[in-house]
Amino acid sequence: MTSICEAAEVDLACARLSAAQADEVGARVKLLLRSRSDAPRSILVACDHSRAWVVWNGPPAEILDVSSEGTLVEALLDAIEQRVERAPAEPAPAPAAKPRPLPTSPHEAPTWGERAPLIEAPKPLVESGGIGIGLLGELLGDGLGPALGPRLDIGVGWGPWSLQLSESARFARSDAGSSAFLYDLGGGLGWGAPFSRAHPIGAALLGGGEWFHIEGHTVTTGFASLGLRGALALGALSLALGVDGRLRFAPQHVGERVDVQVPRWSGLVFVEGVLLVEPARSRPR
Repeated sequence: MTSICEAAEVDLACARLSAAQADEVGARVKLLLRSRSDAPRSILVACDHSRAWVVWNGPPAEILDVSSEGTLVEALLDAIEQRVERAPAEPAPAPAAKPRPLPTSPHEAPTWGERAPLIEAPKPLVESGGIGIGLLGELLGDGLGPALGPRLDIGVGWGPWSLQLSESARFARSDAGSSAFLYDLGGGLGWGAPFSRAHPIGAALLGGGEWFHIEGHTVTTGFASLGLRGALALGALSLALGVDGRLRFAPQHVGERVDVQVPRWSGLVFVEGVLLVEPARSRPR
């Protein structure tokens, strides 16, 4: 509950007061101050679940203790009335720093003296990154139909840069009807999307190994790929689209019971959802 009373000189920040009680407190406080020539610039009436206090924003600023006995409304008004009846307090040295200083308005830290410093979160080992799961497609040709299968991406980042690990499995059929399977595992360096929330566009340079299996034969080769990424952040998730150009270092040809070959150059397209990881932020003391 932020401010119940609209008058600028009286603020109420006490969730334990109902709307009617807050209006009563605000009206009676202004009635007490109306005839005072030394009225403060503002008054904050505040509480939490265990205590209540009044900030008499002088100058000088004072924090008035509120008794825990009796009703909360009367205890607040008694504290203010006692302060109105006594002489203004002499200027006092600035209060010693407290772990949790009391606020002077419903919206910000104390306005007298220094604001509460921030507790700096420890510098994270990893600044960004995440894990993505999606669907990958590739046009093979040379006796093989399109390949389709799942893809997994993991990124660990610092600023826009990230180290990435990529894994995919794709299933296809030859023109003769034989089942084919491709599996690859690679890693490399990326910039921007999809693991950096601040950059909707990105790129990745990856390399690794690929295995092609058909009709009981397995052929292995290395590969390098260069790709572009686009991402749309949706809260903790990101929806990403990627296009990779792949170069295989050696031909993957099987020519015994079936004559097929995976092309040296090919293009891959994938769409995936990425769960983003972000470091903790600084917080006030």
